Amino acid sequence: MRADRIAVGFAALVLGLMAAVQFRLQRVVPAPTATTQLVDLLRSADQQKNVLTREVTHLNQEVGQKLSQRAASAKLQRRFIEEEILAGTIAVSGPGLVIRWANAAAPPAYRIDDIQVLLVVNELRAAGAEAIAINGQRITATTEIRQAANYILINSSQQDPPFTIAAIGNSRTMRDALSLPGGLLDQSQQEGQSMTLSSRASVVIPASAPPPMEYTRPLGASAGLGKK
Repeated sequence: MRADRIAVGFAALVLGLMAAVQFRLQRVVPAPTATTQLVDLLRSADQQKNVLTREVTHLNQEVGQKLSQRAASAKLQRRFIEEEILAGTIAVSGPGLVIRWANAAAPPAYRIDDIQVLLVVNELRAAGAEAIAINGQRITATTEIRQAANYILINSSQQDPPFTIAAIGNSRTMRDALSLPGGLLDQSQQEGQSMTLSSRASVVIPASAPPPMEYTRPLGASAGLGKK
């Protein structure tokens, strides 16, 4: 009798375990309809992912193009500014040298003339001066420095000593170039002139008016360009 009860209890336990396992399997393994829905969702997600990937690639290309355009524009702007500096059409500043030059006690035969002014300008340029001005007149490739009666013409402007010559560049190199034994500083002092050299942390040089271009035009340009 007791063995029968044990057998019945064991059978009930087995049936219970089987029922529990079946219930868990039903929860873990979805029905065929649920599986189809999951597959559809996965396919839809893959499609959306592909669409987004293409959009991201396109946006990256647009960003790259815009960055390239900005870089090219910035480079062109820098080049334009450099050309303006070389042409002297914009004001500039930087470290450099200021020269005060006067006739002082020099006799008439040894007063400052256009040749001496040109020599100073050439010496400064040879010493690396990047920008030069004389009495506020910017020295450019088209600047004329010539004697006219009792004054000197600089950019068609009448100038007389004393001269203030400002130059941007390495002040030590420019000072050394002018101070060589027998150089321009020695020569001016021997002739009774007064020349002082002052290094400056900041020298300001004004812009010059752009020269008129009536006849000159780029090679290959139309025949009417530059004519009024």
